[in-house]
Amino acid sequence: MEAVDLICFKCKHFRIFEGGCDAFPDGIPDEIVIDPNNHSKPLSFQTNNIVFEPADEENLIIKNL
Repeated sequence: MEAVDLICFKCKHFRIFEGGCDAFPDGIPDEIVIDPNNHSKPLSFQTNNIVFEPADEENLIIKNL
């Protein structure tokens, strides 16, 4: 099994304990998890305008991906 380099782990909006993120509080959609997607623009069904923003180095969930 190969580890996934999910962009969410590097985003300041990712919520490791609550699940999901500020953009997708009910769970990160397959369009981001499965497909390579840098989430630089809101998805068509997204109900807010939150997109990927890099987390500060000290707040990264997984370092050195």
